[in-house]
Parts: sequence; structure tokens; C-alpha cells
Amino acid sequence: MNIKPTLAMIIYNFVKSQLVLLTLLASILTTNTALADFEQRTNTDSFSIGFGAAIYSGPYNGQDSYLEPRPIIDIQQGRFFIKDLTAGFHFYNHKRVSLALAASYNREFLDVDEINDKNKRLYYGIEDRDPATEVGFVGRFYSRVGIVEGTFFKDISDTYDGTRASLKISRPIPDTGKWTVVPSFYVNYYSEKFNNYYYGVSEEENIEGEKIALADGSNEIAEGEFSEKIRPLYSTGNTGHVGFAMDMKYAFTENIKAIVNIAIEKFAGEVETSPLTEDKQLITAVVGLAFEF
Repeated sequence: MNIKPTLAMIIYNFVKSQLVLLTLLASILTTNTALADFEQRTNTDSFSIGFGAAIYSGPYNGQDSYLEPRPIIDIQQGRFFIKDLTAGFHFYNHKRVSLALAASYNREFLDVDEINDKNKRLYYGIEDRDPATEVGFVGRFYSRVGIVEGTFFKDISDTYDGTRASLKISRPIPDTGKWTVVPSFYVNYYSEKFNNYYYGVSEEENIEGEKIALADGSNEIAEGEFSEKIRPLYSTGNTGHVGFAMDMKYAFTENIKAIVNIAIEKFAGEVETSPLTEDKQLITAVVGLAFEF
């Protein structure tokens, strides 16, 4: 569901300002707190399930910010776990290190029908970019400076046929009363195939786009001018994007908690300069309510 542009801009600016404030707060608190020796809690089952909404800034040209429902799931039962859209099995568990096989549903997508009228011709001949089902590994290391997590996933749904990976360090802020606050910094890696599928423009798409433009008759282009005047061919390489996230919980009771997540990922390289890309970053905010026991 699209959000009206005015409301989207208000939300966008609000989230950006909150990220700045939260970053400053996290820096102050972590600087004045002695380094903790983090260890994984082993043999502890947990169950948290709820429901909320996610707001995305919409990185594509002509794509308004949009809102969608989001399940909130965090379940650990023995060696099995489910975290949001990722499920897996820990084949190695230690108080310092955990390694898991996992499957994930990647929510990256483009729905051409949702592009605003002003930018419709930019997407002539472009097909929808679909979410992908992936399998891979999740590893965690519990260090003195925080929790280091690495992931690696490979598309198995024949969507983009590439890989993505991430490296994240997070540090829970202690002594926050009813709040649980966990800031994190991360680097996301995307393969050339991933980037080309979601942000590239192929020759076949431009051939089809020119046919539509010429049939339309309102674009004032001649045959062979589509790539020059409307949309160039575009091929990407692999990229690494940096980001910051803040996970927060507020305990109304021992079992009922409000869940808030705010994240900003800065695009880089050929993703940032794609003709399909408008924003230079992706901002996501998730708000919901969960029941834990």
C-alpha cells in the first residue's frame, strides 16, 4: 500500500532525525560503560510472536514510500530458530560461537504497477523484480566489544541467481530500565547478479521499452533513440553498503512488549547511480506489539 507523498516525506524526515539522535545517544552510553564480556545463553528456549507494520522509503525512481503488515517472530526452540523472515538450525553452539544453516525470504522487490504516473515511461519494458527465497549460513561471535554476526545467502528460487552477505556488530546498552536498546552497525554485500536483477537495465528490456514508447506516440522519440532519451542500458557490479540500525523493546508487562526497529542503509557504487534508483539510501521503520514467554 502506497503512502501519500506528503505523509511519506514527513515520515522520511522524522526517521532520519531520529536516527541521528539515537546514534548520538548510543555513542554516549556505550562510551561511558565498561566493556562487557558477552556470552550466548545456551539451552534457553524463548518464544516471541506479534504483529506490526513496516514503512519503507522506496528506493526506486517514481516509487512512493509504502506501508505493509509485518509479522514479528523471534523463536528459539533447542537448536531451531525463527527470526522474522529467516529460519534455521544451529549445528554448532558454544557460549562464544554459534553456527547455523538457514533459509531466508528476501523482501527486495519492484512492482512496476505502483510507479507514479510521472515516471511511467522510465519503466517501459521493465518487468517486476520479485522477492527471492535463499539458503545459507548465519554465524555469531560473542566478543568483549559486542556481538558480531555474519551471514551468507544464495538465491535458490531462480530469481536473481546470485548471493548476498552481511557483517554486523551490535552492542546492547545496559541499565535502560523497561527498555531494551541494541544499536548496530553493518556492511551488506550484494553480488553482481543480485544488483543486475534489481537495479540493472538489459538490452531486451530497452528493445521492448522502445516498442511501447513508439506505439504510445506521446514520447516524441524516433526509432533507435529510446536508450539515449528515456533510459540507458545499465549493468552493475558487486557492491558493499554500510548501514546503522536501532532495535528497541519496551516492556509494558513481563510478557507484553512494544517492538521498534529503525534502519538506514546507504547505497554505494553502481546501485546508487542506476537510472532506476532515486534515493541514495533505504530507510526502514518497523513498529509492533509482541507477546513473549
